[in-house]
Amino acid sequence: MTSTRPAATGSVAAPPDAAVRLLRPFAVLALVASAAITAIGLAWWLVPAANPYTAPGSLSLANALLEPARFAAVVVATGAVGLLLAGAALSREALGRRARLVAGAAAVLAATTVVVLGDAGTITFAGYLFGFAAVVAGVLTTAVLLVRAPRLGVPLLVLLLAVVGVAVWWAGLTWEGVASFLARFGAGLVDNALPIAVSAVSVAAVLAWTAVAVVAGRTTREMRAVESWLVRHRRALTVLAALGPLPYAVVRASWLTPWPLFAPAEGELSPPVLATGLMLGAGAAAACVLTLGLILPWGRVFPRWMPGLGGRPVPARLAVVPGLAAATIITISAVPVFMLSLGADSIVDVIVFDLVLPLWFWGPMLALAVWAYAAERRGESGTGDAAALG
Repeated sequence: MTSTRPAATGSVAAPPDAAVRLLRPFAVLALVASAAITAIGLAWWLVPAANPYTAPGSLSLANALLEPARFAAVVVATGAVGLLLAGAALSREALGRRARLVAGAAAVLAATTVVVLGDAGTITFAGYLFGFAAVVAGVLTTAVLLVRAPRLGVPLLVLLLAVVGVAVWWAGLTWEGVASFLARFGAGLVDNALPIAVSAVSVAAVLAWTAVAVVAGRTTREMRAVESWLVRHRRALTVLAALGPLPYAVVRASWLTPWPLFAPAEGELSPPVLATGLMLGAGAAAACVLTLGLILPWGRVFPRWMPGLGGRPVPARLAVVPGLAAATIITISAVPVFMLSLGADSIVDVIVFDLVLPLWFWGPMLALAVWAYAAERRGESGTGDAAALG
């Protein structure tokens, strides 16, 4: 493992041209997302009924404080400011005399977008999609390991069969329940196409502005000091980030025991509900494992058992881009989910809810862990910002 201190030093010695090449696509993404936010706000201003934030459970902090017309105006203003700032970020001076100004403004705009368009539905949509993908990937990985690395594949197959056996014979999971869940899942994606599209735009905007803030700010002494600190503490940060989804995974795993936590009332844990909970729990467990990959060997070199990839270096962007996207999704949902938790019956219930689903902690910590990984990989490559993303 490369020493962290040299990595931190190397990570900030980027040629200006490489920094410009890295900044430009994020600035373009910010420009497109800001244009989309402006258009969305105008549509909600002209047709208030089109605003999905008026539906139950869809609640951003700004939407909770403002009546619909003013909320739409704030959305338009956020997009308009984004368009102006994106233009400034696309200029070469964004990495020169204006670096601090661009970085600071981009950070403020990212936070503003979280406040204005953050929605609890974002983490819900993403959780279902990721959970489904995690189950499929787990089955495929087990099949590949059985052929290419039986010493790993056989124990994993035994574990998988044990989980399925307990789910079927103890908890009552049925194929009809799984099919019912999949049908509801597909119908939900279609019925919520508009909120999902708005969530996608919001995530793209926050991700783009955060990246602009980091890349522009990296040319300053203060940001170099921050990156140096992150690289030195990357292991602790990554372990803390991996703990974020763990409580939720444990809660869902408990549904396979006689002591199910936070489950529906006795007799109401139907097969479709069980399938949903187990799938989401699988996604949480996968998120924990993938996060640890930021500090484990297979986060830098593909395992030998992977067909066509084994032994090759892992492109940094393969971990950085999905990692930052995940951190953005979690963070943009943190405030709305916390607001929803305030509707619990007691302060104890509020605390328990926010500890089982600690988006307020998980999102920012994951962002820091991914940032530390990117900075270290950039230092290892020794070839500047462009190499840092693979």
